[in-house]
Amino acid sequence: MKQYKRKIAVIATIVVATTIGGAFAFHSLHGESEGHVPAHSPSNHPKLNPNGSELVVRTFRIGGDPNGQSSGTSHTFTGSLQPRYLASVGFRVAGKIAERKVELGQQIQKGQILYRLDPEDSELQLRVAESDYLSAQSLLSQATAEESRLATLRKSKSVSQSEYDLALSVRDVAAARVESSKQRLTLAQNQRAYFDLAADSDGLVTSILAEAGQVVNIGQPVLQVMQQNELEAIVSLPEGLIPDVKRFCATAFFWSRPGLELRAELRELSPIADPVSRTYDARFRLLDSAPDLAIGMTASISLTDESSSGIAVPITAIASRNSLPIVWRVVRDAKRSDSASVEAVSVEVIQYRSDGAIVRGQLEQGDEIISAGVQRIDEQVTVRIWEAN
Repeated sequence: MKQYKRKIAVIATIVVATTIGGAFAFHSLHGESEGHVPAHSPSNHPKLNPNGSELVVRTFRIGGDPNGQSSGTSHTFTGSLQPRYLASVGFRVAGKIAERKVELGQQIQKGQILYRLDPEDSELQLRVAESDYLSAQSLLSQATAEESRLATLRKSKSVSQSEYDLALSVRDVAAARVESSKQRLTLAQNQRAYFDLAADSDGLVTSILAEAGQVVNIGQPVLQVMQQNELEAIVSLPEGLIPDVKRFCATAFFWSRPGLELRAELRELSPIADPVSRTYDARFRLLDSAPDLAIGMTASISLTDESSSGIAVPITAIASRNSLPIVWRVVRDAKRSDSASVEAVSVEVIQYRSDGAIVRGQLEQGDEIISAGVQRIDEQVTVRIWEAN
């Protein structure tokens, strides 16, 4: 019985050993067929520098990206393009419009007739004033002749003093009536001239507010005229910028004219905030001219504080040493294009933005700084530049 059990144990041991050996052989052959290298192979060890450290990092070249150009603190506000001088023009008399002689968008010159009223009533008033003036002149001539005759008779005492005084009074009244009728005639002539609406200056018609056949009152606007060609961008500014806005450099650009930038300057700042938005309206006069600019275009004003000019860098490029901000500048290895050392450059952070930060320091255009992985870097480390391709 004991020999039988011993034979069974031997057979089991042989089966287990055979199974383990087959599995190991299968695993070795399978690994070699797929090109796997055993863990103890020397080719699997990473190649390190003598100091035992080399990091793969991303870099950012100052000046090699639009966001890396030197710039100052800037703010952008959007508004509309408007004329500096915009006048609502109307008649100085009431009447019915007989003719409109201008079109929307037309350039006009000083003295050009824009509208005409129906002159029938004005002509009648002018004729009446002329008749009154002639009548008053006639009465004055008669009263003057009568006073002259009585003055001669008074010398010979043929008439009384009271009769002469009455003739003298009649002459003075006639003279006053002549002067009054003359003024009424001048007024009627002016009223007649006002029936033709003439331009006071050169300009551009921006709006037509009345048509022929319409009856208008005195001073009622019939059209709007942009005087001269001076344009302004009107934007709303927050109260935080009001104390410093005058020292900012302003640049105007337009949504419908990509790439067009014009110099501008602050001309007028409202002293009263809008009751709803709590912002202040500001008018920026355009110092440069450009064709095809139309009133009402979307205009944006960029305000730049040149006194805080600096260099834009990614926020991830800013590290800290002794609680002071630094960036790591890359010093390329002349022998290996993909390997480099680093050096710390102290910087001053002027402003944090959503797309980066503005810094000032011993940096120049073309310098290459590390933009990611700065928390693992010191001056003893060697870096390998990660290339996008």
